[in-house]
This record gives sequence, C-alpha cells and structure tokens, in this order.
Amino acid sequence: MINFPLRKIREGLVELLVPDFDAYKRPNGVYEPAWAPVFYNPRMSFNRDIAVVFARAYARLQGIDKIVVVEPLAGSGVRALRYAIEANAIVYASDISFDAVTLIKENIKLNKAENKVFVQQANANRYMEQLAENRIRPHIVDLDPFGSPAPFLEAALDLLDGRGVLAATATDTAPLSGTHSKALRRRYDVVPARTAWEKEQAVRVLVGYIVRRAANRGYAAKPLLAYYADHYVRVYVELKRGVRKADEILETLAYAYYCPSCQYTDYHKYYMKRRCPYCNTPMLVIGPIYSGPLASKEIVALMLEELNRVDWLQNRERAYELLSLIMAEASITRPYYRIDRLCSWLHLNMPKLSKIIEALQSRGYRATRTHFDPRGIRTDAPHIHVINTVLELALTSTPQNQVSFTRL
Repeated sequence: MINFPLRKIREGLVELLVPDFDAYKRPNGVYEPAWAPVFYNPRMSFNRDIAVVFARAYARLQGIDKIVVVEPLAGSGVRALRYAIEANAIVYASDISFDAVTLIKENIKLNKAENKVFVQQANANRYMEQLAENRIRPHIVDLDPFGSPAPFLEAALDLLDGRGVLAATATDTAPLSGTHSKALRRRYDVVPARTAWEKEQAVRVLVGYIVRRAANRGYAAKPLLAYYADHYVRVYVELKRGVRKADEILETLAYAYYCPSCQYTDYHKYYMKRRCPYCNTPMLVIGPIYSGPLASKEIVALMLEELNRVDWLQNRERAYELLSLIMAEASITRPYYRIDRLCSWLHLNMPKLSKIIEALQSRGYRATRTHFDPRGIRTDAPHIHVINTVLELALTSTPQNQVSFTRL
C-alpha cells in the first residue's frame, strides 16, 4: 500500500504515478528528488530520452526484434517502462525499496506493461547475480545510480558476460573532473589533476575505468556513445569477448599531460614528470584514462535517424543538437580547447569561435565546436597552429596598442 502523496505525470509515451513534487520541496521551493520516498527526477528526462533512442538504434544495428534490458536501480520505474513501451524492450527491473517496487507495480498496471516489465525487490548487485545464475543475458544493462556507478560495475559486467552494452550514468562529477582529487584516486584508481577540459576528462576517466574492469575479465569495452550533460556523465560501452580484443582496447589507455598555462595536451603510455614543450610550464598528469574515440559514428547516425521517428520526445530538438555535435567531433580524439582560458593566458580579447573554426578548416585541419562546453573547440591542428590562429584573429580585430600577450 502506498502511503505518501502522488501525482500523475506523462513522460514520453508513459503515464506515471510519482511522489507529489509539492510535498518534497526545499525551502527555496525547488523539488528535491532525494527527499521523496521513491526517487523520480524530472530533470533527467533528457537522459532517458537519449536512452530510448540508443536502445532503438542499437536494436536496429544488431537486428534484434525484442531487446532485453536490465535496470537494477529502478526507482519509480520510469526508465524501465520507457524502454518497454518506446523501444519495444523486455525489461527486468529491481529496487531495494519496498515503496519503490510497490509504485513500479502500480505504474506497470497503469501502462498495461505486465508482459514487458518484470520487477523484484532486491539489492541491485544481488539481483544482477540472480539473473546471471538464471542465465538471463540482456542486451543492455543500465546503471542509473545516485552518485557513482562503480559499486555496481562488477555485477553488471558479469551479467553481460562479454556481450551487449553497459550503459551507466555518473553524477559524481566533482571527483571525475578532478575537483575532488582524493575521491578520484580512491574511487577510480586514477592519478588526479584538474584540466580546462574537465568535462571531457570526467567522461574519459569513467570510460577508462570500465575498460580496465572489463579487461580483467577478458572483455573488450569500447564506447559507442559517451557524453556530458546537465552535471552528469553518461556512457554506453559495448562489450566483446576475447583477450586479444581486450589487449587492443587497453592500448587506448594513456596518461594525459596537460599544460595549465597554454593548454597543450598530449597522451603518453607512461607516467613521468615533463615540462610543456611550448611554454616550459610544469605539466599536470592525469591517468590512466581512455584516449580513443568517444562515439561510434555508425550508432550516432542511426540515432539521428531514429529521432525522426520518435516525435513524442520532450527533448527531441536538444537531442538532435547533442548528437549532431557528437557526430562532428567523434573522429577527433584530442581534448577540446577552452578558448576563453587560452585568450586569458594570451591577454587577448576572444575571437568568435566560428571564425577560429573556419580559419583552421581553411588550413586543412578538422575543427568543430564541442558538446562539452560552449566556449570550447575541438581540432586536430598542431598546438602551435591553434595558438597562431587565435593570435592572428585576435590581432586583426583588436588595435595593436591594446594587446599584451605572452609569446611562445
């Protein structure tokens, strides 16, 4: 029996009973999902929209008629139900909370999904172990915890058994981005640093951690889609069996050397002390992190196609913008530049990003905006050419006597 106030909402094609937002507000009047007896965060609807589109695209890519998804941290059941109804999935869901499971059962009835969503009250790790013992082999395991997915990775990897996709959300962005260095080292076994490309750093730390944990089992883990949005990291990592494949993916792990002055960044296999070859500043080191592509163009192209078919999505335009940017930057693996910080170091007014991108492209380099930061660009141009391009554009738009900058 449910003994807390509810309200009915709609998200995607799903009708839901969720805790009444008005009953769980902070003093400033903002709804706080963590205060409710069952967790439902309306601000994560974009995350769930992308999850639905990914599942549809992945099913097409693999030729799967009915995709099987496991969600062991189900909360209100919104994600599980959206997978079932919007992506034609069979979903195995669990939550440790009796109230959550009771509410999920009501929501399953509300959406007539009794033959699509199966729910059980259980500890998340124990539930995944149970499914593995019963030889349930999902195509996707979706970890959407409050905080880090690290405590659930081992059971999820065992359940997937080297086949399918591990989807994971991480909201512990302060450690991942290097702000909380001790937590980063403790939780993800990474030498900590803080870079100007901290959002990409957060994604690469998490992917790298999954790659290492999977390789321990003889699985290769390759990101099909990895992005940063709304103060969380979200990754979709495909697993394949084989120690040779695992060894190949391990070659994508590296230490990132970052200059806190001019933003020069380079990857190396080994940890060592270095100075920036451009400005002689002692470089910061973070790693090991994943240094390869963060998205598969094939899956992103299919997702963009699927967006034309899912006109019910509340965040469809935003999803299109995100995926279009990810497609544009997918083949450039060097971290992005924060142009505002670069110009601050050079003591220059910042040129328009579009002008910098056009100038780099006209010289034969790839260059694009990045989804990670509206002030950033991603390019494969050599570092000195990026600096010189910014200098040239800034100097042509600023009177010479107003410019003071550090020369390389």
